[in-house]
Amino acid sequence: MSDETLSMLADSAEAFARPDARRVRALRDTETGFDPGLWTRIADQGWLSILVPESMDGLGLGMAAAAVIAQRLGYALYPEPYVASGVMAIRCLASGDDETLQRRHLPGLMSGERIAAVAWQGESGDLDIGACGVTAAPSADGAALSGTCRFVPVAFADAFIVAARGADGLSLYWVERGAAGLACAPERCADGTHSARLALSGLRVPDSARIAGPSRAGTSLQCAIDAALVATAAELVGIMNRALELTLEYLRTRKQFGRAIGSFQALQHRAVDIWIQKELSRAAVAAAVRALDDPKTDARTQSAAASGAKARAAQAALALCREALQMHGAIGYTDEYDLGLYYNRALTLSAWLGNAAEQRRRYGELAGGEQP
Repeated sequence: MSDETLSMLADSAEAFARPDARRVRALRDTETGFDPGLWTRIADQGWLSILVPESMDGLGLGMAAAAVIAQRLGYALYPEPYVASGVMAIRCLASGDDETLQRRHLPGLMSGERIAAVAWQGESGDLDIGACGVTAAPSADGAALSGTCRFVPVAFADAFIVAARGADGLSLYWVERGAAGLACAPERCADGTHSARLALSGLRVPDSARIAGPSRAGTSLQCAIDAALVATAAELVGIMNRALELTLEYLRTRKQFGRAIGSFQALQHRAVDIWIQKELSRAAVAAAVRALDDPKTDARTQSAAASGAKARAAQAALALCREALQMHGAIGYTDEYDLGLYYNRALTLSAWLGNAAEQRRRYGELAGGEQP
């Protein structure tokens, strides 16, 4: 995409998504943790079609556009699952090898009528896609799935893309929420959203529900995870933008000893330090976006870039929010002040799909010992 097109998309996202802390606080007490009506409006903007190829009736705009949207939604603190469903689940389904399933389910996901989530981590939260906690045993017309998935990002999704290990390798299956043999237990996150713990007990799925077989499933899942890592890093950059903005406003208005505290050199230096961390994260995200959007870049390099961006953004977001709380003093720790909401969101996103330490380890493995 051209810079001009991305700028227009960013302007559109800015006009649509504006910070509303009262809405965020109210949604924490709801069953889903987000607003289904607003999710439909997000779909109406075309944002859920961004990563779907034009051949599948999507926009095919690539990671650059998805990152722009994710960053703005982070700035506005939207709890709606744009990255979890609009990026990760849709990317996973669109990169599978079953065109019939794609034609059946992608329209509903792109229109916002349905929400899907990817379930692949086991009970321990291992990030190795080969260590998923669900097994697939042969059955009369397909497979019987048994095991446990945790940290599924949308607890109240309409359907799940479940990774399961069979005798012939990893496969991905489409599982409806109400399927017999599936138990879904929500687990509350720090920011008030919910992840899910799925327990599958001999859940039977036909061969027609297999999104990707062993020859394609690992690639599809890793592609979706890498896209989600980059989009989450972009969302964390948006959170940092707003948290820093709130902090600078406070430094300009709060007075001590007859002067605005922002005039004190020590606080100026601390503000510059966190601004640098935010800018380093923004640059890491931009580099990862270029890698994922470049068809000439091999999968290993793309995965390394995705881990590098998430590692940088996760560490910087937590550091920035902690410093912001310190510079605010007591008011920063109150639930009534917006900064705490951003910190809680940063806590949740920094841990999802692997925290900074885990992503640095992965980056080192992929990049031959280098550190992001």
